[in-house]
Amino acid sequence: MPRARGLCKIATIPEQVSAQVPIIPDHELLRVIGRGAYGEIWLARTVTGAFRAVKIVYRSTFESERAFLREFEGMSAFEPISRGHAGFIDILHVGRTNEYLYYSMELADDHLAGREIDILSYEPRTLKSDLGRQKRLSADESIRLGISLTEALDALHTHGLTHRDIKPSNIIFTEGVPKLADIGLVAVSGQQSFVGTEGYVPPEGPGTPQADIYSLGKLLYETCTGKDRLDFPEIDSQLSQRPDREQLLQLNNVLVKACANDPKKRYESAAEMHRDLAALERGERPGKSRTKILLATMSILVVAVAGVWFWLNHPQPNVGLHLQMTVRTEPPGALVVLGDHAQKSPATFADLEPRKYNLRIMSPGYEPVESAVDLSGKRSFDPPPFRLVRSKGALEIQSEPTGAQFSIRSQDGQVSRAGTTPQSIVDLPTGKYLVVAHRGDWEMRGEVEVSRGEIARKVLAFVSATTNITSEPSGAEIFADGKSRGRAPLRLDLPVRSHELTAHLDGWPNEQQKIDIDPQHENAVHFVFANGSVKITSAPGGAAVIANGKELGQTPLVIEEVKPGDVMFELRLGGYKSTSVSGKVEPQQQSFLAARLEKSVGPEPGQSFANSLGMKFVPLADVRISVWETRVQDYEAFSRASGRHYEPADFQQAPTHPVVKVNWFDAMAFCKWLTDKERDENLLEDRQSYRLPTDREWSLAVGLANESGATPQARDGKIKNEFPWGKQWPPPAGAGNYLVGAGQRRGTTMPVGSFKANGLGLYDLGGNVWEWCADTYKGGSSGTGRDWGVLRGGSWATSNRLEMQSSYRNVVDRNERDVIYGFRCVLAPESSDRIDNR
Repeated sequence: MPRARGLCKIATIPEQVSAQVPIIPDHELLRVIGRGAYGEIWLARTVTGAFRAVKIVYRSTFESERAFLREFEGMSAFEPISRGHAGFIDILHVGRTNEYLYYSMELADDHLAGREIDILSYEPRTLKSDLGRQKRLSADESIRLGISLTEALDALHTHGLTHRDIKPSNIIFTEGVPKLADIGLVAVSGQQSFVGTEGYVPPEGPGTPQADIYSLGKLLYETCTGKDRLDFPEIDSQLSQRPDREQLLQLNNVLVKACANDPKKRYESAAEMHRDLAALERGERPGKSRTKILLATMSILVVAVAGVWFWLNHPQPNVGLHLQMTVRTEPPGALVVLGDHAQKSPATFADLEPRKYNLRIMSPGYEPVESAVDLSGKRSFDPPPFRLVRSKGALEIQSEPTGAQFSIRSQDGQVSRAGTTPQSIVDLPTGKYLVVAHRGDWEMRGEVEVSRGEIARKVLAFVSATTNITSEPSGAEIFADGKSRGRAPLRLDLPVRSHELTAHLDGWPNEQQKIDIDPQHENAVHFVFANGSVKITSAPGGAAVIANGKELGQTPLVIEEVKPGDVMFELRLGGYKSTSVSGKVEPQQQSFLAARLEKSVGPEPGQSFANSLGMKFVPLADVRISVWETRVQDYEAFSRASGRHYEPADFQQAPTHPVVKVNWFDAMAFCKWLTDKERDENLLEDRQSYRLPTDREWSLAVGLANESGATPQARDGKIKNEFPWGKQWPPPAGAGNYLVGAGQRRGTTMPVGSFKANGLGLYDLGGNVWEWCADTYKGGSSGTGRDWGVLRGGSWATSNRLEMQSSYRNVVDRNERDVIYGFRCVLAPESSDRIDNR
């Protein structure tokens, strides 16, 4: 905001000052929308729900307490003035605490939505944001803007105040009206410099009404030409093609006067510049009044007479003395201002007077240089080249939603920075950048300009809408703009624009549709494909036709609505080997598939049988289970054939005793070996295999058909007082090979089948050895890294009543081997050769 005239040194805000949200009476601070040399601008909401801008000015950013108090006094004085003119941003309240002063202001329009304020996406509308969208204004629009701003400047100067930093980002719009503001003035960290922005500051520096007029002239030059202020006074190269060229040339005359390097040659006041601009708006040429011309002529005559008299009465010691000075910069091309002379480097200044000069060097993207040159010694002077230092600013990058991957590319195409939104970059060289952001395969681009000492902000909104995509039949692979997005039915969030959608199903030509995404509604796309059919027969007939584990019917069978492409079906018939038929289905065509079945050599479903090792099996649900535990003689045959190490028990065992000292993996290896052996010997069908019983199957075998729970741990010990021999306790004589049984101690294994079988014909489901099940316990792992398995039925060493219960699970690491651990096998259909925890 405007401050009292004079230079003022500033320092960058320390990062810690905004670590906490300041407390402002009757205001809820929502988020930071700008940062300035002394503090921050917050979007705030009052207790009545109105939106305001609140500027926080931190005490710690001032060099002295006196300077801080002077700032507070200045704002207190300006508060009533601000509301007295439409060209000032209204200051509604000023206050202070021990750490900061604050003032509440009217909120600028949103740069896109006007007075519709959205807290998350709000950005103030400034002249800079307007020029970012349309590059330049017409001459007429620039004149009207100048009339409004010169009127505001005149009112400001009348109260003895100057603005000192007029530039496009400090012109904001409220309900469409341009107003003077001071948003975002930032100094480079640690730098001390006078207030102002390079290119807008006159050679003599800021802080006077004439300096404000100079800055306003540069601003209007940018608005009407679209060129950078450092290009002044170059006119638009396309001037001849502009319909407003005549008016633009007249406006240029006003701007040349406003931006004269010599303050004496500029407008004396903003009111005088206002009159010339108003004349242009009326279609008149700006001109001086007759009285003013007469006064000017008389003044010139008086000065001339005095000059002649002075020349005649005083010697001229410096006549013929011509001093010269050349200023070079690295890089060259900088604007060099020496007194009231200005050139681009390398700049040679001739015919200089022997006196002191103020030197300023300015170049876009570089820190300005200020120095003093003393030519009083009456000799030319060429200083060493000035090495310009890149100026830097800050950039805040946000996306909606957050989490987008972004890269920042300079004008030469090089990637300067990359990261994830939101992110603040505090040391970015000034200039124009291209910001490229991605969310998945969605890319957005936007340009941003980083100015010296300012914080630029770029928000990329990824706006999408839901699109429902279906296909008939379902399952078509959907491509959006050439990239696979999944299979129909599918819900996609697609960017709001046109998209090419392609649906692919094997056997069909691709189907394509173009869709324009509507953000206000849910979009839908439907693809339709034609099916074929299959006729399947077998000799003999009556074979079950199975696909994906599901029985579809019996041969002869016609299957309609089959997806085109390669198909395969399994045929099963009792007493015959399973076989498969395959072919290719064409759209709207019927394929014929047939097979002649061969007699089966394996066991018949639902029948007892003995395998090649003499192990006997009886039906149990859809599997066959061994009537006894795997014997020593069975396992020794496996060890001899496979070479797998087998460690006998440390007590005497006969060949018909149950094998012990086997872990879960040993048992699984035995089952696989036996499966491969009997398939090779043509004793098993390919669809049949040996494995361990599941925990559920073991419960069925022992008579616990109604156990509840989906897992072994959920079923563990839930049914009380049920034993393999019944409900009686203690166990009766002959109940099984336990450590305690009718007063008899055995202490080792016994031959399988030594005790009475249960109702299914199964032996030793209680005692002799604990039997491994296929399941794991609690997923097979724990925080200790152990691999837990399930054992059922007790052993020759079991005496505990709880462990003898049929529902008891012994939980042991599956790698463990012990003289009390053994197993029994089941023969199962191949489709069931997966552990079933249900």
